[in-house]
Amino acid sequence: MGAVIVTDFHDGGSLKVRSTDHERMDDVQAGVILAKRYRIGGKIRHQETEFNPGMIYSYVFPKLQDGSVRCANCGGTGANALFSNGCPYCGAYYNMDYQTEIPGAREHSDHVTKERRAPIGLYLLIAAGAIALGILLSVMTSRTRTVFDYGKGVLLGGIAGGVICFLIGLARRKTDLSAEELRKKSDEENVLQRFRKDLTENGLSPGTFISCLNLGLRDYYFGSDTDDARNVIDFDILDYSGQKLEKRDGKAFVSTDIRIRLVYADEDRVWSEESEKQVLMRKSENPGPERKGGLNITSCPYCGASIDLYRKRCSYCGTEFLYERPLNIEKVTNL
Repeated sequence: MGAVIVTDFHDGGSLKVRSTDHERMDDVQAGVILAKRYRIGGKIRHQETEFNPGMIYSYVFPKLQDGSVRCANCGGTGANALFSNGCPYCGAYYNMDYQTEIPGAREHSDHVTKERRAPIGLYLLIAAGAIALGILLSVMTSRTRTVFDYGKGVLLGGIAGGVICFLIGLARRKTDLSAEELRKKSDEENVLQRFRKDLTENGLSPGTFISCLNLGLRDYYFGSDTDDARNVIDFDILDYSGQKLEKRDGKAFVSTDIRIRLVYADEDRVWSEESEKQVLMRKSENPGPERKGGLNITSCPYCGASIDLYRKRCSYCGTEFLYERPLNIEKVTNL
């Protein structure tokens, strides 16, 4: 589609920018996405500003002890700036991203807090009663019964009624709302703790789950031409819920519900849509070499090139899926 994605990161108190056309490729140590701009033909066609604040991204080129950079493919070395758009000697480009998040660690108030209001009739009744009482007290304590006396009663009664309504609303929020919020928070934390325990017992971790989910969805949307993936140029997982691990026929499966935003492009138009999906993942019985957060480079057994373990295929000889990920997406369904 020719769309260029420019992403702003907040990283260590400063703004970092990366673009898919490699015009600017700042190193990001542990950044949170602030915004994405989608350009076609040099013009901004779309922008997004809502992202999961618990998702941390890193894009760092491997450096030597003296601060210089060595290409994992050809061995060429130089200053970091020389490698900002890939290796200047052989063209290899190894910056990769990894995401970490504790599933469910977002503020629970983001999705469990529901504003409750007392019935408007109750507030009107309180206000009317306070005003009537104010008028009565003003008239009874005054020697005259002028318009001023009635007005003073209305003013005092209105103020008293407002204070009473405010205190009632505050009390309702601190009792009913907090109790409901705490109940939902407790339920979610129980699910989360059980999920973490199940992951650990099966040799997995929350970080592995998040990374494999994002990379698997990348393959799902960018590696096929299905109706669900056609014209998709980008995606962002906005929230997770209901994570669980189950055993079936001796195999371990992880499922999760996600709220995802898909960004589409068609000619010079870019738009986004949000949807709820359930993702089913299978634990690999042979995940290959150990993967760690950040850069994971190994040699392709077919052509010898340096390749990223997380990639679906060798970028040099094209051999597909050399190593399975610890978790692999089996199915994505709409909720």
